[in-house]
Amino acid sequence: MLINDQDTLKEYLGGIQKVMDFATWKPFVRSSEQKYIIPAIGWDQYRQLVALDNPNQYQTEFLDLIKAALAWFTYVEAFPHLTVGVGDAGISVQTPTNSQAMAKWQYVALTKESASKADENLEGAIQYLETFANEFPAWKNSTAYSVNRGRLISSATEATRAFPAIRYSRRLFLCLRDYFQIAEKEFVRPILGPLYEELIEKLKDGFGFSLTIHEAEVLDLSRKAIAQYGFAQAVPYLNMNVDFRLVSETDGILNEDALGITRLNAISQKAMGEAQEKAAELKRYLNENASADQLASYYSSSLYMPPAGRFIKRPKNDPKNPYFVL
Repeated sequence: MLINDQDTLKEYLGGIQKVMDFATWKPFVRSSEQKYIIPAIGWDQYRQLVALDNPNQYQTEFLDLIKAALAWFTYVEAFPHLTVGVGDAGISVQTPTNSQAMAKWQYVALTKESASKADENLEGAIQYLETFANEFPAWKNSTAYSVNRGRLISSATEATRAFPAIRYSRRLFLCLRDYFQIAEKEFVRPILGPLYEELIEKLKDGFGFSLTIHEAEVLDLSRKAIAQYGFAQAVPYLNMNVDFRLVSETDGILNEDALGITRLNAISQKAMGEAQEKAAELKRYLNENASADQLASYYSSSLYMPPAGRFIKRPKNDPKNPYFVL
């Protein structure tokens, strides 16, 4: 595992003051790796990190980031179980000498804050991998890389820039990723035509650094359309906090209710309307800016439609007529 002792875990979780046997935490470390870390970085990269004896600068920096994420996910996984005692006599709330059971508002606040820290650290680690991809060939050649980088929206950061409600949440992005991929294939790809494959290849190879100004604008509009369309498709099946639940908080007590049908329909319709607006804006931008030199693959495709205003031929005014044409 990436974390194998209590001292390493404490290094990233400053809130652990008491002595606790690492055997208590080990199952939660393992489950957190399986649930959150390995799906994000891939098995090949994970095995390489575990086997490292003398990491280089990039590996050392990444290990620090990924261990921080793992520690907080471990805390989130372990937290509900650490508040009770389990034995042959059954399950009970632990109340050691000179202590008392945690209040509900404290439990809710601590769980929420820990989950947020876990998300932020994992997203930071993924961004580091993408920034220095060439230093991590095991990840760049993995399925985890191709699953994400083969898409127009490949991370929680990109999703948030297109749709701020994602709030850089890695968990929320994973909930919506399949909907984004459906939106990309069914909604945006038919608009882009052959330009779609060109954008994907550039994103895979250079993370967008080689995009022209027009291609970058097309990518930005495409992501906004994908995010809104994907969200419109997803919202009937999700809730409204990080798991899309309607949440209200009173004196630190978190109350969650299912999303009502009226609100759900209004949100879905609004998202679909904005998606269609972005799609129309994308089409308009392509047709107005495509040429033999810019966005050439779209310009030469059957999808290209020259703006009507460019080719309007005004009739000549005849001085014999009692009127003139503007």
